[in-house]
Amino acid sequence: MTQAETETVPEPVRPGRTRWGMFTAILAVPTLVVAALIALLIAWLFTDDSVDTGVRKVSCAEAFAYGGAKPPTGARDLACVLEAAQDPRYEARFLLRRAEVSAWVAANYPDGPGLRNVQCDGADTYACMNRGPVAGQSASVQLEISSDSPNWSVVQFVAFTQ
Repeated sequence: MTQAETETVPEPVRPGRTRWGMFTAILAVPTLVVAALIALLIAWLFTDDSVDTGVRKVSCAEAFAYGGAKPPTGARDLACVLEAAQDPRYEARFLLRRAEVSAWVAANYPDGPGLRNVQCDGADTYACMNRGPVAGQSASVQLEISSDSPNWSVVQFVAFTQ
């Protein structure tokens, strides 16, 4: 029997590839990108990215001695740091009773200058002192005193070389 030209011949069905390979390839790219981002995030979290600023805590006796003074008795919240750059710079910050501030400055710097209440830098500063190096000392000292409450003052002490 011969086939007529108008008949269609069925193609033989062969087992072959499916489209799962293409689907897997399309999903693999975003999965790898997300995995790489997670790995970068974990690496960023666990690396040491701190920078040494050169500022470290020091004993307050050392900080005040550099500026030719003694730590005040009765001071609260006394904190002292050293900023180690080319020349050392000691800073101390503390609370002192308002009535004791002038006496502490006069006891530590009897040869002057005294506290002044004009030409001070800070807006909240009610008294300040700038003292250059004197005989036997190499450090200059700056004091800024501002009000913390009616009875307490915040004193910022800075001793540095010029």
